[in-house]
Amino acid sequence: METKNSNSHVLRVQQWLGYDQSHIVDLIGLSGGLALFWKSSYDVEVVSSDNRIIDVKVKLGSLIFFISCVYGEPAAQLRQVVWDQLVDIGHTRDDPWLVLGDLNEMVDNTEKLGGPARAEYTFFPFRNMISDCRLREIPSIGNKFSWAGDRNNMWIQCRLDRALGNEAWFHLFPRAQAEYLDRIGSDHRPLFVRFASENMSRRGRFMFNKRWINKPEFSEIIKAGWYQDDAAGHRTLMHRLSNCRKSISRWKRVSNQNSKKRIEQLRQRLEEKGIKMLPSRGLMQMLKWELAEAYREEELYWKQKSRERWLKEGDRNTKFFHGSVQRRRVQNRILSLFDANNVEQFSEGSKGDIAVEYFRKMFTSSKPDSIVEALEGMLPRVTTEMNSKLTQPITGEEIKRAAFSIREESTSGADGMSGYFFQAYWDIVGPQVVEEVTQFFQSGSLPTEWNFTQICLLPKKPNPSKMTDLRPISLCSVIYKIISKILCARLKVFLPIIVSDTQGAFVSGRLISDNILLAHEMVHALQTNSNCDEDFIAIKTDMSKAYDRVEWNFLEELLICLGFDMRWVQWVMSCVRTVSYSVIVNGASYGYIKPERGIRQGDPLSPFLFILCAEALVHIMNKAEMEGRVTGLRLTQECPSIQHLLFADDSLFLCRATFKECNEFLKCLRLYGQASGQEINFQKSAITFGKKLDPYMKRLIGLYTGIEQEGGSGKYLGLPECLSGSKRDLLGFITDRLKSRLSGWYEKTLSLGGKEVLIKSVALALPVYAMSCFRLTKHQCQKITSAISQFWWNESENKNKMHWVSWEKICKSKKQGGLGFRDIGRFNQALLAKQAWRLVDVPHSLLARVYKARYYARKSFLEATTGYRPSYAWRSIVFGKELLERGLMKTIGNGQNTHVWIDNWLFDGHPRRPSSKSSLMDISLKVSALITPQGEWDVALLNELFSGPDVTHIRSFPPALMLSDRYVWAYTKEGQYSVKSGNWLLNKEATALEVVSDTETTTNKIKDKVWKMQAAPKIKMFFWRALSGALAVAECLRRRGLNTNPLCQLCRVREETKSHVLFECHMAVAVWQLSGLPVPDQGFSCSVSENISYILHLMERAELPSATRLAIPWLLWEIWKARNSTNYAVRDHNGEVLLHSREAFINRIAAELKCILWCLQSLLNVHLDSCEIWSDCVAALRALDQPEAWPKYSSLLNQIAQVIRVMRDVGFKISSPKANSLAKDIACSVVRDGRYNSYIARGGPAWLHDRIEEERRRSC
Repeated sequence: METKNSNSHVLRVQQWLGYDQSHIVDLIGLSGGLALFWKSSYDVEVVSSDNRIIDVKVKLGSLIFFISCVYGEPAAQLRQVVWDQLVDIGHTRDDPWLVLGDLNEMVDNTEKLGGPARAEYTFFPFRNMISDCRLREIPSIGNKFSWAGDRNNMWIQCRLDRALGNEAWFHLFPRAQAEYLDRIGSDHRPLFVRFASENMSRRGRFMFNKRWINKPEFSEIIKAGWYQDDAAGHRTLMHRLSNCRKSISRWKRVSNQNSKKRIEQLRQRLEEKGIKMLPSRGLMQMLKWELAEAYREEELYWKQKSRERWLKEGDRNTKFFHGSVQRRRVQNRILSLFDANNVEQFSEGSKGDIAVEYFRKMFTSSKPDSIVEALEGMLPRVTTEMNSKLTQPITGEEIKRAAFSIREESTSGADGMSGYFFQAYWDIVGPQVVEEVTQFFQSGSLPTEWNFTQICLLPKKPNPSKMTDLRPISLCSVIYKIISKILCARLKVFLPIIVSDTQGAFVSGRLISDNILLAHEMVHALQTNSNCDEDFIAIKTDMSKAYDRVEWNFLEELLICLGFDMRWVQWVMSCVRTVSYSVIVNGASYGYIKPERGIRQGDPLSPFLFILCAEALVHIMNKAEMEGRVTGLRLTQECPSIQHLLFADDSLFLCRATFKECNEFLKCLRLYGQASGQEINFQKSAITFGKKLDPYMKRLIGLYTGIEQEGGSGKYLGLPECLSGSKRDLLGFITDRLKSRLSGWYEKTLSLGGKEVLIKSVALALPVYAMSCFRLTKHQCQKITSAISQFWWNESENKNKMHWVSWEKICKSKKQGGLGFRDIGRFNQALLAKQAWRLVDVPHSLLARVYKARYYARKSFLEATTGYRPSYAWRSIVFGKELLERGLMKTIGNGQNTHVWIDNWLFDGHPRRPSSKSSLMDISLKVSALITPQGEWDVALLNELFSGPDVTHIRSFPPALMLSDRYVWAYTKEGQYSVKSGNWLLNKEATALEVVSDTETTTNKIKDKVWKMQAAPKIKMFFWRALSGALAVAECLRRRGLNTNPLCQLCRVREETKSHVLFECHMAVAVWQLSGLPVPDQGFSCSVSENISYILHLMERAELPSATRLAIPWLLWEIWKARNSTNYAVRDHNGEVLLHSREAFINRIAAELKCILWCLQSLLNVHLDSCEIWSDCVAALRALDQPEAWPKYSSLLNQIAQVIRVMRDVGFKISSPKANSLAKDIACSVVRDGRYNSYIARGGPAWLHDRIEEERRRSC
């Protein structure tokens, strides 16, 4: 499409339309410009582009074709250049080729209605191009007269837009079809090309919309549906939900709560008028304005809804931004799938059949016959007490708690009812839900309709073409999720006892970082530890389709072996066995599958069931080690033996590098697979060998196990297995991933307020995973900081931008005048201190026991050093320990483990030891000596040893003889270390010695108030920038060394300072006067800090209406935006306004010249080639008169000269600013209406017509 707008505006349109990739051809002056948008699901390569043609190569699965997007030359004498370009492309192109766009030409006079006929020979060049390129029309539907307009008081319609294809194109897409859509907001109809016409229509899924609850009558609609035909109260829950859906659907059909229906009616009327030979142009203009107003109402409604979501999920929650990375339903569209015969299918029905057949085979049982052997010798772990709590009677409160724990925005199941529906109308639906859920727990029988599940397919990679490229997610009904969540809530309490400590997933108190650090330590030992570097290996495996292959008989027998009560087993297996499926492909539901095995991704219960299944593998491996068939790896004699680490379906096994043990290892895996249905994906598995293992032996073991890929240099759970070598290279992927994330198209359109949230909640969260385990190098910290800083200031690799405030200041807290961004190096240490804290707080975890045996066997963790040949992870944790030690203190129990004069056990702003009255101290004295046998402080001894304030402090915390002393973190209320408090302590230490001036202190206090004011985030950020000297005014620019005009661009009298632009310039003064707001008695000062302080005080004045107080900061925002605008209006020789327009610029002379250029081009486009342009910018007119004397603007002046040469008569005159007050009114409408896009129009809103008429009367 032709853009006629700046790239930033085009990007905003791109975002609004939902595309994530683009190619933009820049404007030439103020006209032209092309943009091509596409989705990342397509592989698009731009072959060539200029101001008329964008030629691209597209890969769709295994298909390759070309598309030439054309914007034809408006000037007839120049069209041959475009035709020649297309012919040159066509002569070299035998591949499928589509040519489409606004070609600005017709084939013959039959493609024109109204006006005089053209001479036949004028069509020859266009026809010849089509013939030379071997193109033919793509069949089309709709009104083919794609353009309509008024020419010399005649209404003319032409076919200027079309789609053409070569023979190869029609061979590839024989059912391709073009459709001309409604002409709305433009004089052209959009042209929509379908590669394959869709004859199959499908019924949309019912989806509960949470916006409906805002309708006052909606609650009654729900009640009517819920209690319909049920006087006796015998209707089931599913019947009631069905009635509610029907009731809502009827309400949707008859209600007209928004402008959608009005828009459709106006569009239809406009279409009917537009196809007439002699339409009423006045009526059409009126309909257009009514339609524009209806669209504006619709847009305002959605803007309000979007703003509500922004406030909730944008600036207050990370979910909005996580959704920005992986949202967009269209990105999940499946374009093609290969069937069982390896034939690529494109039709929706074929893709649905492929998916259904795939899952039908996947869910067919393998009839396991090794269950008894696999579970032999497994001892029960669930005690009688546990079973009693697991199977205790269900309560209504428990059911309600489960219902309200379901996320409001979670996707609903087949019935379309979301968790929000149940939560919002719990007073209506709750009693029935409680009754029927209670019945399930009493009977153990689950209604099958509760468990009908739809499988949604999410691509694992762009352009998926195989079922293995898709991740199935099960959409369960809310009523089933309630039951599942109740079972989960009861079960997860006991999982740390039931599940072995070598499993790290889904168990409370265990972190994924534990598995990463343990695996890193094992692989490091294979490289450096003489006990294992010759004869041990580590095997990393991946389970293929792990959830889908779980055999139900195996799961049931496993639960029984673990000791679960039969009632509990019945509840769980009822949830598992009653499931049935359909598959959703591109929004349509296909098939009906009754599975024989598998648990669901998307079922809250499934992760817990999977790790219980994995306990069978743990049992098999432990049994093999006990029998001496496999040997676990011990880092030292005291270290626990590790022969496996499991995290969900990612596994790491360790054994000796012998054929015997490798064979036993494979036997264990086979036995587990034969019993559970699991299969190892050997293609994704790898073996890491001991450093000194013979290379020949390595090769033999790889061949013997069938795992040919060698590990060690790869990743485990997303992080490097081994960090020997350059840390900059090994951890460089963190910076690369961050840069890739920040370069997304949608972030470019965010305000600074939005960017602040994105940086804090997403950008800084991306490296957290790695920084929690490993210390980043200074170089990496600088690279991450640089990437975030460049994103914040809109800087790119090819374009430097002003960094108005140093990153060190930005990283300060908001109370200190910054934005509270995290310093990467300090944040890294705070995260690693969390790992150190866990070693102190949870000393019996598997990770702590391994580390203790390896690095501090004979001492405490706080006394540990890096030791001999440490792993990089351990050195990183020691780095974190340095911070932890600065905030640790002892809390006193019986006092036996705390030394009075050595340990920190008092806190008054920082942990410390008590002060001694005497210079002589008994270093070995323990706090227990200060406690009486009755468990109270020995006050006399306290007074003898310590100063009065310390005695008071000690007595405020009585000892607890029944408890041992323990370490706590001094900087949180609960005594548990948090990354936030650790980062705060580091920042406090870093700024402790800084000297802050009184002026800066005052400004920082004002900034702190700014963040508390009631305004949009972008307004707060604007205030912060003004207070921080980060506005692009002459004062700030010159301070940073730019040689710019110091005078205000508007008044050209006073120096352009922040305060002058916002408060003192004549335009700003007029705004403040017209606003009616009280201003200071002496007027605004020259200090922007004092003036903003006054504004904040004004917003707190209770006597002002609330709406007025909320509007005050927006005045400053609009003044700032208006400062950057220029405008024009076009009149005829009598002063009558013919056209009007507006666009925003910054540089005064450049803006005026661009305005003139745009004006001339726009006049030429509407066939006005004689005009006289009046301007109040003397410098711009002088530059036009003597262009050689103004080389700075040579490009603009040259473009203007080229346009003038093709016009009949153009003149320029100087005018005063008051001579064209209408243009000033148009400029003011920019601020008033909030419409900042560029346009040219004959008509206008009612206020503009009134204003024109008023000026005409005044001139008469």
